[in-house]
Amino acid sequence: MIHHRVTTGTKALAAAIALSLAGLAGSAGDARAEGDIRIGMQPWPGVTVKSQVALQILEAIGYPASIKELSPQFVYQGMKTDDVDVTLGAWMPAHKSMVQPLVDAGAVQEYAINLDGAIQGLAVPTYVCGSGIETVEDLVANGEQFDRTIYAIGAGAAMTEAFQKAVSDDYKGLGDWKVTASSVSGMLSQVERKTRKEEAVVFHGWKPHWMAVKFDLCFLKDDADSEIAGLDTDVWTITASGWAESNPQAAKFLKQFKVDTETQSRWIYDYSYEDTPAEEVAAAWLASEPAQLSAWLDGVEAADGTPALKKLKASMAN
Repeated sequence: MIHHRVTTGTKALAAAIALSLAGLAGSAGDARAEGDIRIGMQPWPGVTVKSQVALQILEAIGYPASIKELSPQFVYQGMKTDDVDVTLGAWMPAHKSMVQPLVDAGAVQEYAINLDGAIQGLAVPTYVCGSGIETVEDLVANGEQFDRTIYAIGAGAAMTEAFQKAVSDDYKGLGDWKVTASSVSGMLSQVERKTRKEEAVVFHGWKPHWMAVKFDLCFLKDDADSEIAGLDTDVWTITASGWAESNPQAAKFLKQFKVDTETQSRWIYDYSYEDTPAEEVAAAWLASEPAQLSAWLDGVEAADGTPALKKLKASMAN
């Protein structure tokens, strides 16, 4: 898939597209029978842009939508209280303890995976992997190269606590290591400083994230039940129970709405690192990826009964 940085010219195009999408959504609103779609959005860069992409598509094909930025707990509880219809940011298994009770109670539905291949854990630059350090055991055996230091994000983060526990438990010989926690930007500043000199560094890496665009990363391997390395994650679309049945065409689009980690990492890079507004990142990407739009809208009808893809293309051409 081809990705494009949001340039000044592209930003102008994005703004024009966004205005066109908004205008079309307003004209189609009276014709639709389905209720407005309330998207619950956790305050994270990836889901911020992803939610904006979905919103712009939904509005362009005649299904007005709005975004509510909420903490994860309030997103899921909002579905139970009929304040939220759908969210695109359910990280599993991390959010399982919040979502499963609502699934069991019949309040929400785990509707579709919208991103797979996400990963987090101990990461190193690719030149470190290339030198033969590919596993936690390799890391421990070469501890002096890393000053026996793991760089992590703020205290209290689940992965930071897992690193600290691994040290306190002397997991695979990590007992004489230390965990240096700071902000995400602080941690990545250390990574940038080290990589500039091609020095060894190990840190809490994850993707999708702009770090996966800026740095060539290698995720260390460990046992299948590891709590510190190679943790695979899927991101789910969760809907309020009954919403999909009441909104079949919008739901069909969301069932088919899936992105890869490279795409979402690029969105995060443009939004967080380049400081481009989410609306502009979304609109510019929509203008540059017609093949992906065809897959997402395959067989979907717009609110007026016409093919959704045709409706979207018409809005983007105006």
